[in-house]
Amino acid sequence: MDDLARWTAALTTMVGLGVTLGLNPALYAATADALAQNTRVAARVGWMVAGLATGATVLYLVLQSVDPTEFVTAAERRTTDAVLDRRVDLAAGAVFLVGALAMGLWRMRTPGRMPHRKAPSAHAHGWSSYVLGVSCSIVGFTTLPIMYMTGRVADGVSDHPLLRWLAYAVFLVALAAPFVLLATAWSRFPTTAARVNHVYVRMIDADHRMLYAVVLAVAGVACVILGVVPGR
Repeated sequence: MDDLARWTAALTTMVGLGVTLGLNPALYAATADALAQNTRVAARVGWMVAGLATGATVLYLVLQSVDPTEFVTAAERRTTDAVLDRRVDLAAGAVFLVGALAMGLWRMRTPGRMPHRKAPSAHAHGWSSYVLGVSCSIVGFTTLPIMYMTGRVADGVSDHPLLRWLAYAVFLVALAAPFVLLATAWSRFPTTAARVNHVYVRMIDADHRMLYAVVLAVAGVACVILGVVPGR
């Protein structure tokens, strides 16, 4: 009974950790892009999931012998100091405002629609999706603690390596499941997929330079305000 309770708690935790690691806006944005384009959805999502599994497994193996607690704490401290530095806010504001000005000048000098995008090759789709998956499973402040906890939970399941890898396999399934389910469900609605693809193509081909200029300008003004307002 104790073994059953331990396994149930461990596998439930593994599922939660797997889903949490996959909660990355870039991953869901890439999935939405693949679904909207409605081109090689299964392959693109599959490559991304393979990249996620690869990156997570590499980090899992590395962290078996390394405690990242001090590293994460130091990195968060440096990040907090940078965020609270007024010079960083002012520098970021200047960069955003220069970008907004450049985008606006580009739009005025060359009005009209943007040049039509060249569709990437199938190989490029697969490779870029794989690299995205690897990077999202390794880079980030939350990936290290999640994968460290994953290793500790797997170690607590059993002393047998095969059982530990079985628990880790549950983690990988939970990590991939949301993206696989989205791609599978999308393929069940071909009419809706075709309509969304038509709207998506029109949006992609539109000229968004003025929108980018406005967004950059707003971000720049916000950063400058944060840099000059006292008592933050």
